[in-house]
Amino acid sequence: MQLLIDMISTLGQTISHARDGLERLMGLVRGRSVVISMLEVITCNILLLTGFPAAPVHQKPQRLPFGIAWQVKGAWKEEGQDRAISSGDAVRPGSLLRPGEATGRHSILVLLPDGQRILYECFLAEDCARSFRVPSLYRRPAPFAVDLLARIHEVLIRRKTDAEFGTVQKHRLPRDEVLTVLEADKQVQIGGLAAALPNGHYTYNLQPLNHEQLRQFQVALEKTKPFVTLALPSSGLYDLTIFDQWNNPRIDLFVAAIEPEQKAKFVKQFADAKALLGDWDEDYQGWPIHDLQRAYLESLLLDIKPQSGNAQVVTTSVSTDSTETAEPRFLPRPGVFDGDTGVTLHCDTPGAVIHYTFDGSQPLNGSPVYAAPIMVKGTELTIKAFATAPGKKDSAVVTGIFRIKDDN
Repeated sequence: MQLLIDMISTLGQTISHARDGLERLMGLVRGRSVVISMLEVITCNILLLTGFPAAPVHQKPQRLPFGIAWQVKGAWKEEGQDRAISSGDAVRPGSLLRPGEATGRHSILVLLPDGQRILYECFLAEDCARSFRVPSLYRRPAPFAVDLLARIHEVLIRRKTDAEFGTVQKHRLPRDEVLTVLEADKQVQIGGLAAALPNGHYTYNLQPLNHEQLRQFQVALEKTKPFVTLALPSSGLYDLTIFDQWNNPRIDLFVAAIEPEQKAKFVKQFADAKALLGDWDEDYQGWPIHDLQRAYLESLLLDIKPQSGNAQVVTTSVSTDSTETAEPRFLPRPGVFDGDTGVTLHCDTPGAVIHYTFDGSQPLNGSPVYAAPIMVKGTELTIKAFATAPGKKDSAVVTGIFRIKDDN
């Protein structure tokens, strides 16, 4: 058995190195549909063996980490599911999302454990008639990344009734999250944004997440040192608003106060979470970092753990409806590249026209028509595209995020 495992591992490494060359070969022979079809089947099987999801060709079960939906507006459903998607729900990589039929704005932000952040939205009925394909994971996420989003998902599910969570915060204040140790005198020292306040007189409102504890209002606070000292009833989670001497709100602060014996474990976990979220936001800007950090702290202190082993069995497939235009495909596959890269788009439906954008916005009927490779130079590019053909429904909108490595 061990010999078989070693053989499969070696095969996977060899195939992974050969994958890019195979895709370039597919691009060179794109005019020969038979060869392309054969190569697609081979590529799909190879990528499934190596653990990376291939562009869906036919129904094939596989186990993948999930992402989460964020700031959902309008009605959205996943293909094959009856339940509407709401903020905090799990979203499967490679799944097909369909907006509701009602007119008006539909939008959904999808956060994936490989760091991808994708916004889908539509306004007009003709645009909402298309579906939206969630990208497959372009790299194997680290176990900590999978656990991070899975923990946050569990917290969000528990906080469904909290209308403020995951939305625009009160006062539009600067926000910060702090993990601090509760000392024997029931005081904590706070750094971060609070420490950057000028010395002087302040007040704060204290709202414990434990509803058995009482709220406190207009508590006096004197800042005289390079940190802020607060008195708290006990260890736990607290939401604070700090006001200046003119009663203007200055900071929205989330405090996780822990016992000294918890420091070694929780401080490292939270530091790792902040670093990972910071990396994701640097790669694909717009992550709701503060909301996610608060949810993660809540999962740590309340010991909220993922319920399903951080993964679920998923099935991804493209529509077999012959009346629908085939989805565009990206060559090479989305991911991170060493240098400038040319991206080509392909559609298997004869006579199809591909509309695309490369600024993250949704492609529409009036968007540019693909005619030549799209160059990715020096940074990151998000390409969204759909295909349309005479007498057929438009394809789903597909997304490819391409990023060039930063050598600095």
